[in-house]
Amino acid sequence: MRRSTRSSVHARPRPLLGLGLLALACGGSTGTTDDASDTADTADTADTADTDDAPAAFACAVDRGFPYPPGVGYVGVHANAQNNDLVPCALPSTSWAEGWHALAGRGVAQPNTFSPDGATTYVTASAPAPGDCSVFALDVETGAQRWCHAFGGAIASSVEVDERGDLFLAAGDRVISWDADGRERWAYQLPALGDAEAGATGLHLTPQGHVATVSANGIALLLARDDGRALAELDLVASTGFVVPAPIAFGDDLASLLPEAVAQDLLSLFGPIGAGGMLASFAGASGNFTDNTVGVSPDGRALYVIGGGPDEDHGALLQLRVEGEDDAPTLARGWWLRTTGGSASSPSISPDGRWLKVSDGNSLAGFLDPSSVAATGHVVDLAACDANTDTDPDPEVCAAAHELPLLSGPALGASPVLDGAESWHWEVQLAALFDAPYPDLTRHDGAEQRLAVQLPEDRQWTSVLTLTEQHVIGTMTALTPSTEQFLGITLPSVASSELVVVRRDSGALVFRAPVTDDATSTVTVGPDGALYVTQLALVHALSVDTRPVGGLIRFRPA
Repeated sequence: MRRSTRSSVHARPRPLLGLGLLALACGGSTGTTDDASDTADTADTADTADTDDAPAAFACAVDRGFPYPPGVGYVGVHANAQNNDLVPCALPSTSWAEGWHALAGRGVAQPNTFSPDGATTYVTASAPAPGDCSVFALDVETGAQRWCHAFGGAIASSVEVDERGDLFLAAGDRVISWDADGRERWAYQLPALGDAEAGATGLHLTPQGHVATVSANGIALLLARDDGRALAELDLVASTGFVVPAPIAFGDDLASLLPEAVAQDLLSLFGPIGAGGMLASFAGASGNFTDNTVGVSPDGRALYVIGGGPDEDHGALLQLRVEGEDDAPTLARGWWLRTTGGSASSPSISPDGRWLKVSDGNSLAGFLDPSSVAATGHVVDLAACDANTDTDPDPEVCAAAHELPLLSGPALGASPVLDGAESWHWEVQLAALFDAPYPDLTRHDGAEQRLAVQLPEDRQWTSVLTLTEQHVIGTMTALTPSTEQFLGITLPSVASSELVVVRRDSGALVFRAPVTDDATSTVTVGPDGALYVTQLALVHALSVDTRPVGGLIRFRPA
């Protein structure tokens, strides 16, 4: 029998992330994308609630700018439209207590976001069975469900919220907007491109008040927030002549190569394990032009996309210029940066708009044998590339100011860059979980390494990095090897994860607490200073003798 490694202090049922979790589906869901349920069945979504005392005051005067709501620091994928994972506030505490655990039985792959008043959090999650809800509005204090929708592909994106409380999501083959009560405002059908699938890869709001997104098949779009009209559109493949990466044929029998319990867990987390599934996208083998979220410059006059490149072995970071009037914008090609093919790294832009970072190399070869791929973090001086004063004389080509080799292999997620070219990276490879000679966290200022952090007790960093003024937040996981292998990769046997907070200046660990799973995704910071652990549970799902739980856990300041 498989077992969970969760501490008995917080004992609760461990539902399997499988097709039998019909009880976790929203009441009344029919599988349509506009069928909302306004029930609030606490038993479906949360097993404990914050009822004992109020959280500590959290003074965070962050302003993400129009059209985001003021006072909300975490507004979308990678915290903000610049994708730099920074919440520029001091945490209210260095101690937190678990409040509630919602959506157990579902994988959560992207950050949760918040209403302007901070009373509601919005979460996208896997749907264990066809027709189950995948977009949820939860009460922040109790974790109870306010409403939910079934929406295909939602697990790959976050819900973004504007200052009016309207909601925006790019998922499946559509971009959709709801009001705060879950009523549909408009829906935009993403354009098809030949035989290429018209999937979506997240969105951000721009300072001009538009919705910016790029489809998996390489269509960059600016949409009107009020009615979803397409204001500007650019076919990136046609305008560049770049090559779309070839899909890797995992094959329908891939699941048969996995231990039965692991295959069942991955099926529930990612859906089909073949070339069209989310696991293929994670391994850089989807064949999409891009599988990442667009980055928006602080002034909204440039968008950045990483995707296909000049040949089969290389990708490119593309700059798109936003030109024209705010009510009639156009998109035009800017410069491009050559990268190693494949990426799990959305472009990150520093808060002052001076620096950009993107990491490369996340291909199937990098997934199976990380040491075989020369993966790099590229740090770009944007002003130099705009003025063509970088080291490449071609005005259409940008050369990075700093190249940071990734020691263990390709990045499994985007990493931040901040003012002064301060950049962070974490080292973990699914193919080398038990061979960890490299630091778990590193900080560079430009090309100079300033900090290298080794986590205690041979733990691995297993989440995207969230940065505050003084801390780095995520999850870490302890693993033991099993005797099982998958395509030559030794799978873990037992996994045990913790929420962890470390200091940015020294790397000292200041807080740790057990959670049911690795995040693989993100720990977000709420408007109230609470920490929210979104649990995709990828490492736990790959662990033969550990059952993943998934869901969203809220930790309130103690």
